[in-house]
Amino acid sequence: MAGLALPGLVAAALGLWRLTGAALWADELATWGAVRLSWSQLWQLSGSVDAVLTPYYGLLKAYTAVAGTSTLALRLPSAVAMTLATVVVTVLGRRVGGTATGLLAGLIFAILPVTSRYAQEARSYAAVILGAALAVLLLVMSLEHPTRARLIGYAAAVGFAGVLHPLSGLLMIVGHATAVGWWQLGHRTDGWRTTRWWATAAFVGALPALALSVRGSGQTAQVSWIALVDLSALQEFPERLFHSAAVGGFVLVLAVLGVRRDSAHVCLATAAFVPAVLLLLVGTQLQVWTARYVLVVLPAMAILAASALTRIGRAHSIVAVCLATTLACPAQVTVRSQAGHSQDSFRIAAVIGPRYRPGDVVVFPDSHPSIPWSPRDIYERYLPTPRPPDVLRTARQRTDGQFLATECPDAVCLGTPPRIWVVRVDNATDPMKDMALGKQERIRKDYRPAQRWQYALLGISLLERMPS
Repeated sequence: MAGLALPGLVAAALGLWRLTGAALWADELATWGAVRLSWSQLWQLSGSVDAVLTPYYGLLKAYTAVAGTSTLALRLPSAVAMTLATVVVTVLGRRVGGTATGLLAGLIFAILPVTSRYAQEARSYAAVILGAALAVLLLVMSLEHPTRARLIGYAAAVGFAGVLHPLSGLLMIVGHATAVGWWQLGHRTDGWRTTRWWATAAFVGALPALALSVRGSGQTAQVSWIALVDLSALQEFPERLFHSAAVGGFVLVLAVLGVRRDSAHVCLATAAFVPAVLLLLVGTQLQVWTARYVLVVLPAMAILAASALTRIGRAHSIVAVCLATTLACPAQVTVRSQAGHSQDSFRIAAVIGPRYRPGDVVVFPDSHPSIPWSPRDIYERYLPTPRPPDVLRTARQRTDGQFLATECPDAVCLGTPPRIWVVRVDNATDPMKDMALGKQERIRKDYRPAQRWQYALLGISLLERMPS
């Protein structure tokens, strides 16, 4: 039993290791911005954007009222949730394959780079993975011996995952339905009662996700940046899902080899593969595919991989886990680097801070295909005062239900500053790209680019006023 605690300890250690090392990136900055709103402002904002994330924002808002909004505070709940998910994976692995399978499953899950990545992310994904792990555990237990408590627990786990990320929760239920359908084929005479009970529990659990999906159905701009699935998306699948192509390929092969015909392993197989395959297929026609929407498959994949390893003996299993750990090391280091979450937000202070002069101002582009809020959030979060004033802004971001800031039209309130800083989240060589026409014309008329800096999802340009 003491050995079974090892995966949880490993997950906790990895989750806390350099928890604040990477800068908050755009999605985490959106969380930071949302939890600082009043309750009425948060509800008003959900009517125009991020409706499906409102429950998560609400939970984190209540928590940050006590813990604060430091990077450590924002990410700590995810580290805790991922540690608990590792414990559940260990318990489920032990239930379906014995102590060795449980220990291997927990260790494999804990050392995955993607596990560390989302254990250190101020978003709902770690909690969703925890809900998915609990749901598949309770599904396996219910098919073995259905009880009211197990089915209620299953509905609660499904509802918990779905209310924090509706699409992931609904995909998860489809995977479970496939498992129950297969189980029913082997229990034609005595399985209908259990199937009906499961269907009722699944429907009740799905209600929060369905309600949130309806509320957010008109907010399609949130996924408009996603590309349709093509051959390159399939080739990149292991890298995108596991944050390491080598580790991903290794675990996927083991997971396939770990599939067996008993009901517990069929539950694991459908939970591991159906959500990802289904979203990939839908993603060929609709802009919905992104790997983080199917993170719910990870607990089942880890257990299937462990199931495969237990067949090759203890010594070979230890070698395989050591190999996976070694393969994961580069990605583990990368996700904790300054730009480990894909955006080097810290750099704004190093660039503008020592170069700031009184009279400088800052401006931002008006649009970006996926993260238009990010430049102002980086400026507000990571650039200490004194700093160039945001002179064009007339209303802050997330005010009166509007996600983006409101600016004075055609930059009429710009004035005649000697220098303008432009903060972007792309590598456009033209600092005025994506600015409103009137704003562009006013700046181009009197200013010329003097210097430019480019980092991961952060571009900074300095413009100087031309001599009269």
